[in-house]
Amino acid sequence: MRFMKTTRWPLITPHLFIYICREILPTFFLGTAIFLFIMLMFQAIRLSEFLVEHQVGFLAVFKISAYLLLSFLPIAVPIAFLFAVLMGVSRIHSEGEILALQSSGVSLPQIFLPIAILSFLVTGLCTYWSLYTVPKGNRAFELMITRLGSEHVISQMRPGVFQEGFFGLVILADQITPVKNELRKVFIFDRREEDQPLTITAKGGLLRSDFQDGLLTLRLSDGTIYLDQKDPDGPQKKIDFDVYDINLELTPRGGGWRDYSPPSYNFAQLKQRMIELKADGPSYRQLLVEAHRRFSLSFACVVFAGLGFAIGLASQRGIRSTAIILCLFLGTVYWLSYVGASSYALTGGAAPWLGVWAPNFIFLVLAGWLYERFAKK
Repeated sequence: MRFMKTTRWPLITPHLFIYICREILPTFFLGTAIFLFIMLMFQAIRLSEFLVEHQVGFLAVFKISAYLLLSFLPIAVPIAFLFAVLMGVSRIHSEGEILALQSSGVSLPQIFLPIAILSFLVTGLCTYWSLYTVPKGNRAFELMITRLGSEHVISQMRPGVFQEGFFGLVILADQITPVKNELRKVFIFDRREEDQPLTITAKGGLLRSDFQDGLLTLRLSDGTIYLDQKDPDGPQKKIDFDVYDINLELTPRGGGWRDYSPPSYNFAQLKQRMIELKADGPSYRQLLVEAHRRFSLSFACVVFAGLGFAIGLASQRGIRSTAIILCLFLGTVYWLSYVGASSYALTGGAAPWLGVWAPNFIFLVLAGWLYERFAKK
């Protein structure tokens, strides 16, 4: 009597790896583009304000959009990977291909292994982006926003409203033309020199930018300067002028300098700042949370790979039609839990590593539970 010999497959084969890659990678690239576009659409109102209200050119808005897309990568890529795994696994499961592979001697762990390898490769790429590329984009975004705020400072003013903090001045203009940087019927209180504050009135004003020298010049025309004297009994001074320039100092070379925010430090700078601020408890904790955040968000690709595989196995045939909605729901739940846990860690309620990594642990346990439910069927 002869017994049929069961074929024993190696742990992974090139054909199985290529097969899984063909199912996942195209959807992954498409999903990344879709989720980046969705996230950018949430910023559409903000971007339109730059065009309409602040009179910023299309090229500058395009650069701002590019920097925003770069900052969205750490969260968009894991969600897109979840979407790709969920779509791929649910398709081969609904069409009976997983059952066929199991009948040929391929176990579920062997089917998941190529997905796990891809997830670690994507995690490595995301980690590099989070440590170096994304901080560079965040820094460029900060500098550009600051520079545009200086270049188009007049667009932030409102006619008939006192504007405090205008480079140390208090300014009021009855009429404002942002496109031409023109002001009409201007009132200024200049208190930059406390010993001799000035009150200035003028019929017109024009803002002129010279960012090479780091200056913004407010040229006033046909006005009067009133010198405020400390002695009330002394003579009051009044100076009439045809043209009067007020030089407002900007940052060198028009760079729009501002201090680094934690997301703008690359990994080397972040480690250096952590050493410098180790004695400052709150600041050090904030930097420590930021460091863990970058690795945690990248590792979410591995967590979502397991979760997508488990949901794809446990799902019915209709899962592909609702994959985007399901991914958005899971991504939103993950992000809200992540933000909440990180904020709790920032306040000192939990260790930074625990607060930042807690959502990954929870979703990993959820993936394991779903997989066990399917494996027992």
